[in-house]
Formats: sequence, structure tokens, C-alpha cells
Amino acid sequence: MYLWLWLVLHLCLSHADPPDPGLETFLKDANQQLAVIYDQAVLAQLLHELRGPNDLVALLEIEVTDNKLVKYVRTLSTRKAKFRRLGLGDDHQRRQLAKLPLLGYEALPDRDLRRVYELASNMSDNYRNVKMCAYKQPDNCTLRLIPEVQSVVQGSRDLDEIEYYWFEWRRRTGLATRHQFVAFMDLYKKAAKLNGYPRAEDYWFRSLELGAQEAMTLLDRIMHGLRPLFLQFHAHVRGSLRKMHGEGLVPRSRPFPQHLAEVFIGNAFRRVQAEWYVDLPAPQLGLSNITQGLHRRGLTTTQRVFWNVAEFFRGVGLPLLENSLWEYAQPVSTDDDDHCWHKAWRYYALPRTNFTYCPLNDEERFFNMYEAQSDLHFYRAASAQPTVLREEPFPNFSDAVGKCFSLAASSPRYLHKVGLLRDGQWKGLPARLNRLYIQGLRVVFLLPVFYVLDRYRVEVLSGHIKADDNEAYWRFTEHYTGSAAPSRRSNEQFDVPAKLLMEVDDQYASQFLSIVLQFQLFNHFCTKTGQFEKGNPKKPLDLCDLSDQRGIGEDLQKAMALGSSVHYRKVLQELVGEPEISIDGLLNYFQPLHDWLQGENEKNNLEVGWK
Repeated sequence: MYLWLWLVLHLCLSHADPPDPGLETFLKDANQQLAVIYDQAVLAQLLHELRGPNDLVALLEIEVTDNKLVKYVRTLSTRKAKFRRLGLGDDHQRRQLAKLPLLGYEALPDRDLRRVYELASNMSDNYRNVKMCAYKQPDNCTLRLIPEVQSVVQGSRDLDEIEYYWFEWRRRTGLATRHQFVAFMDLYKKAAKLNGYPRAEDYWFRSLELGAQEAMTLLDRIMHGLRPLFLQFHAHVRGSLRKMHGEGLVPRSRPFPQHLAEVFIGNAFRRVQAEWYVDLPAPQLGLSNITQGLHRRGLTTTQRVFWNVAEFFRGVGLPLLENSLWEYAQPVSTDDDDHCWHKAWRYYALPRTNFTYCPLNDEERFFNMYEAQSDLHFYRAASAQPTVLREEPFPNFSDAVGKCFSLAASSPRYLHKVGLLRDGQWKGLPARLNRLYIQGLRVVFLLPVFYVLDRYRVEVLSGHIKADDNEAYWRFTEHYTGSAAPSRRSNEQFDVPAKLLMEVDDQYASQFLSIVLQFQLFNHFCTKTGQFEKGNPKKPLDLCDLSDQRGIGEDLQKAMALGSSVHYRKVLQELVGEPEISIDGLLNYFQPLHDWLQGENEKNNLEVGWK
């Protein structure tokens, strides 16, 4: 018996591919050179962060390091292709070879290359810098979407004004860039082939290391799981909109008007006031004021918040941060609230991390501190990997870990424990439902929007629809988000670019998956520590407090230390004991809200779904 096992083991080991000395030399040099260039890029970005978006020196430094990286990646390409073709090396070497940066658009011929950058830049600038004429003020054409138009619309009760800005924004950002969008998507397909992807839709999902069919199957499965909760929430919001604006504007059994829903849902992303929502579960209780709690508790400086959060992470079994990290931390400008955040900075050749912080001290920055410090721990855990394997398993994976802990920090039980909630109603269902309602507006309605934006572009890349098929875009939008334009949109218009919140080629799938993953991680940690039991109303997920649960840290450190050395499914297997991203955690978290919505919709005879 033992001899047979020894023979099997010997055969397995003898068939393992040995490391290749030539490939090892190539990879060692590539990792070293990339580390130096990456550090120069980090320093340039740090300068940009500290000096502001218009600093010419910082912008020039970013451009110089970008060009340097492109030139070096070009020198790698031929030898990289040779080693891949020969199939040399062991698994670890082949993994590094696969993770070396692609040429991307730089693989295009010079003329196409200039054109693709020009198109991307023009569309990005148009989105960020376009100015609209004020409602009924054709001579005042100085309004930007953010913050001027956004502020006007969110505070307006004039429905004609809200509708005017909805149409005007799409006219100026969508229709105006129609031909550029079409040309860009054609060049994207060409770049995909030159980077070794015959199917452009597979290139779209390359950062997930999934083919398009596999990626869309995963996204579809999550959307299917979300649907019952989404339909109940949609019905309730539609009922609120009908109560506010009348059945003429918000008819029964129809998608709700997008321009009205955007204001209603968008308010949840501001500093929320209870009176904005006519059907809040428990309006008499209002919403907790965490900013006020921070000041009452004496957490009046960013430094105090920093060390309180550092203590939280020490309590879950991660290393305590050193004093010098804060001593060398630098503040960023507070001129723009939307860009004032805490941030961790990691280096590749230099054995250090940096930290920049926003001096503002409020609820948003408090929870952001958990995310920023989580990034610090991720960067340090993965630092033992070679340069090309220190990245996240997929973009926004680290963000999911950070948001899992900011979710833990927002638990009413934890907030009460640290003195930020004082009243005795914090753990009662009515107060919890208020909080879950606002959180749900931010999460449950965002996922279908992200899905549609990627689904549309994948359908374009696969050749199923034309790049400017506006009617197809609205079919997807109505089916998955339950919203419709104020009046019918045809192919005479083009609305897709108006909804792209990032660059035209940024895919939303990784953000979509990151949102779902944060709840999956939270669900796992809370189950492991015995604080959540499905179906037990005494142990709901939204009350789980992870502070001082030291058993979490060891598993988390092991998973983070993998970096991108293995596929994200292996990282998940290590971290949560299952190999795929699942919607179950999100559904468990919002289960009390789902139950309440279902009961309210039945009680008020609110129709679920739409024709």
C-alpha cells in the first residue's frame, strides 16, 4: 500500500514542469525594471494627489512615466511571446509570464493609436467639462453636471426643470459623441486582436481572466439571484414616486421615469435627510447622525480616527500599524469634498507604503478610513510576491475587502460599542430598516445599471448590435433597471455615453462583482464568528460586529498574501471556502428589508414588476 502511494507521488512529481533558468533570468529582470517604473508612476500620482488636478509638473511626470512604461513593455513583448510559445518554465514562472503587462492600444499602428487616444480623451473631456445652459436662461451656459446641475436637480420641485436637464445632458454628452463612440469601439476590436484576443468581448473581461461567455454567465446568475429583492424594492420606490408626482407621471405596472428615479435614488448618495423619503420604514426615528457622534465622542481629528481604526484591525488579528506611518502621512486639499479621501500608496522597489488623508472629519471619511487601512494591509501582505503578482486577483478585489470592513464598522452594534450611537433604539427592527433602506438604494439599484452598461458594450463587441443602437440600450435599461425615458427614445438619439461614469473603455463588471463580494466576505466572517445564523432573527447579518474577532486576521493575511499569483477563484477558496462570487451574502444582509418591502407592497396593493 505504502509502496503504491510512493509510486503515485513520485510519478506526479516527476511530471511537474521544472523551472527554466533562462526564463527565470528574464522574469527577474522584468520584475526589477517594472518595479522601478511603477514607483516613478506612484510618486507622480502622489504629487498629483497632493498638488491638485491642474498642477503641470505632476501631469508632466505622469505622462513621462506612462511613456517610459510603454517603451519598456514593447521591449518585453517579443521575448514574452517566445517563452509562451515554447511553454517553458514551472507554474509559478508561467503565471508571472501571463501577468506581464499587455501592449493594449500600443499594439495599434501609429495612425490608429493616435486616433484611439484622441477619441478616448475627447469623450472623457466632454463628459467632465461639458457645460449646459440653465433652465429658461439660454444666456447662462456655464453649468457643469457636477456640482451645479446635480445640486439644482436634487433640490428642485419643478418637474419641467428636472426633465429639461435630463434631456439636455444626454444631448450634450450622448448625441454629441455618437460618431466618436462608434469609431472607438471599432478600434477597440482591432486592439483586441493585436493583443491576442480574436474575440473582442473576451478582451473586455481579460482582467477577470474569464472569457466573455463565462463572465456573462456569472453576471447573469447574480442578476437572477438579485431579481426578487430588486422587484420588491422597485415596486416600493415606484409607489413613493407615484405618491410624490401622481399616477399620470408614474403609471401602474410600468417602468418608473428615469429622470425622477435618478433624483430619488441619487439623494441616497448624499448626506441623507429622512424627510427626502416619503415612505421611509420608520420616519419617526429618522436616521443616525454619525458625524455628530464622532464629535461628541471626541474623534474630532483625522489622527484620532486613524488610530481608532488601526486598533480595530489589530483586534481582528492584523498587524498594528507603526507610528511612523502617520508621522509621514500627508493631507490632501479639502477644496472639493467629492475628491477628498484617505488613501494608501504602495511602492514596488522601495520597501515602504505611504498614506494621504482628508482633514475633513465626518461620517463618509470615517468609514473611508476602514477602506484605506484595509488597502494598506493588502499591499503589505502581497509585497512578498514578485512585482507582476502583487496586484489584486481582479480590479476592485481589494476594494471589496475594504468595504467589507467599512460595512462591519457601520453595524449598529459596533457603532453603539464605540459610543457613536447612544439611543436605545439602535438594535430595534424599525431603526435597522431605515438604515437598510438607504443602504439598499445605494446598492440594489446600482448593480443593474452597472450590468446594463457592460452588457451593452459586450453585445457591441460581439457584433450582436451596432455600437450606436440606442433602442437596444433602452431595451436593456427597461428590462434590467425598470426605468424608462421621459419620452420614447429612438435611434435618432444616442444616450449610452451619458451614463458612463468612468472612461469609455472601463468595464463595470469588476465593480459589480466587488460590490457583491463585500457582502459575501462579511457573510462568511460573521458566520465563522457565530454572529450570523440564517433564519435566526436574534442573529441578523446587519447587526454583526467583527471587532475583536482575532480569528479573521490569519485567514485574511494568507489570502491577501497571494496577490494575483493564482486565479481569483483560488483566492476565494482560500478565503471563504467557495470558489465563486455569490449573491447570497447580499441577500442575507438585506433580508429584513426584503421581508418588510414585501409586506408593505401587499398591504398597499403596490404592483410588482412592469410590462
